[in-house]
Amino acid sequence: MDELQEALKDLRDIHQPESVPFWPPAPGWWILLILSFLLVYFFMRWLKKEKTPKYKKMAIEELKNITTNYEVQRNEHKTVNECALLIRKILLVTDKDQNIAGMIDDEWLAYLDKRSDSNLFSQGAGQALTSAIYQKDATVDAEGLLEATRVLLKNV
Repeated sequence: MDELQEALKDLRDIHQPESVPFWPPAPGWWILLILSFLLVYFFMRWLKKEKTPKYKKMAIEELKNITTNYEVQRNEHKTVNECALLIRKILLVTDKDQNIAGMIDDEWLAYLDKRSDSNLFSQGAGQALTSAIYQKDATVDAEGLLEATRVLLKNV
């Protein structure tokens, strides 16, 4: 037994390991945190996209088609007419309480400025909506009108 006690004398006491520190977290936690932020970000973007009304999606798609047609054909008169029709259609859908169909000239341009939160219609390329649609050979800034229409669709 003496040998056993001699051997036991050399043993050390049991020590608990140090507690794991709270900070800094392990790399796996950092990765999980970044992935969760990305997941929330993309979910919010998807949710915003899904909340966009169908008429607005269709109007944006139609504006893309008008833009493509203009880039290919360079027909300013046709572009002005198509933009005017698109604007009337989208505003008739969104602003049912207004008498949009009856608005003309400065009243129409002022209303478009108000809806687009800009002055692109009364003082910019949007002026073509009141005069150029009736003139076959009118010189029009079609690209400016397309941009004004794009701004209006964003604010509708």
